[in-house]
Amino acid sequence: MPSRADAERLRLAQAGVRSLVERDLRAMFPSLNLSRPEDAAAALRAYVPALVRQYGEAAATISADWYDEVRAAGHVPGRFRAVIAESPYQDASEGLARRAAGALFTSTPGDALTALLPAVGKYVLAAGRQTIATSTLRDPRAVGWQRVTRSDSCAFCRGLSSRGDVYKEATVHFAAHGDCNCAAVPSWDQHAPEVDVSVYEASRRTTGMTPAQKADHNARIQTWLASV
Repeated sequence: MPSRADAERLRLAQAGVRSLVERDLRAMFPSLNLSRPEDAAAALRAYVPALVRQYGEAAATISADWYDEVRAAGHVPGRFRAVIAESPYQDASEGLARRAAGALFTSTPGDALTALLPAVGKYVLAAGRQTIATSTLRDPRAVGWQRVTRSDSCAFCRGLSSRGDVYKEATVHFAAHGDCNCAAVPSWDQHAPEVDVSVYEASRRTTGMTPAQKADHNARIQTWLASV
């Protein structure tokens, strides 16, 4: 497994990408003609997916380069190059922009920017996390990936880090809130324990769930957090 310093280097790089995304969003928003909300909404629907793609590619490239560096530094046997992945939220980015743009038709149009900032950052950083997860699946020496938190992480993130256990299921979702700066790092430890079933359940992606299903899922997460 990469060292704590290596993981921190990756998390700081992620934070740098997030700051650039937020900078560009904040710079773009004043250019919208708020007196014509239809045009402003169309501009957001075009801009947000492009922004997610641009910075998602940057986040993925950073993660791939980092993966290759720590693999080499760890003298992991065999030849392998990290696989760059697209953000799993890329297709959802236009829908995000459409929902946020609803505020443009109200007396508080700035709420659109408030809604977009954390979500777009999450969508972008997901490309980097997915790059690590996908690479561990393709790397014949890797056993899975671990979630690394920062010292002041919330209870949800600390619970999902699960004492450093490894995520091994190919379909697992890297659950993250808007300002989450956790990182996914590979594990080459053949003896590393796997996260338990409750952690996989808590990581389930809520996109596509009905409101009732989300409420039930969130209630189960609260129960799980109380037991962690």
